[in-house]
Amino acid sequence: MTGSGPLVSVIVPTFNRARFIERCVRSILDQTYRNLECIVMDGGSKDGSVPVLENLAASDPRLKFVSKPDKGEVFATNEGFDQARGEIIGVQASDDFYVPDAVESAVTFLLSHKQYAGVSGDAIYVDESGQPLGRGVITYRGIMDREHIRRILMVRYKSCFVLHGSFFGWKDRVLRHGKLDPSHSVTPDWDFYLRLLEGGESIGCLRRVQYKYTVHSDMGATRHSRKVERERKALHERYGLGIWHELVRSSFGRVLSYTSNPYRTPLVRGLIRELKTLVGKT
Repeated sequence: MTGSGPLVSVIVPTFNRARFIERCVRSILDQTYRNLECIVMDGGSKDGSVPVLENLAASDPRLKFVSKPDKGEVFATNEGFDQARGEIIGVQASDDFYVPDAVESAVTFLLSHKQYAGVSGDAIYVDESGQPLGRGVITYRGIMDREHIRRILMVRYKSCFVLHGSFFGWKDRVLRHGKLDPSHSVTPDWDFYLRLLEGGESIGCLRRVQYKYTVHSDMGATRHSRKVERERKALHERYGLGIWHELVRSSFGRVLSYTSNPYRTPLVRGLIRELKTLVGKT
């Protein structure tokens, strides 16, 4: 696709991700959709990230970056929103990366479906070198609007119903409902998209892989798993989910999440991984 179409701004919050940042940024700058800008908000990295960003910015003026100490990923992303000039915005984690036509697919969908404030797609898991791990996660396949919030929360077992790294939305419609909430420090995406739906917006679904999610030992979801669970429970309580709803989520929701996922782990291997996770928490 040429440079025609709305400007897309992709914000990348990062800190000490030198081994991943070039791969992430190049996946943005090398998109088939050319009318975009990449805004990297670096929290003052000391691991060699800045020289990498300087070299990339020197070769492509669509990359803009700031490197200074900040208050964390949520604050950095919100500051990136303020700097974004695009009509459409997206956010990508610096250790993850897009498939080549991710932006083009999202823009095409949004231009053709004006009823949606944004759209999300799927992701596959890869290791640090980018090799597939044989599993992935999908965006919620049902209707994503205000009337279906409780159903979404009940049938979505672990991951957010919208995959943050694959989401693109119209900036004016998305941010009118507020930016990321720092009080949800490890699950800001859950709160953010629930507020969109609560505000009357709808979110569309692309049934395709939009990005690759890197699994590694330093990933936030692993380091802060207990806090993730606490924040998730608080969000569920906000929407009136009690013990019965939690039972549905952890039984029926878990089965549905597994069977509806075309990138699911084979059953035996998945059970082994779940057992290892449970053992690790004890």
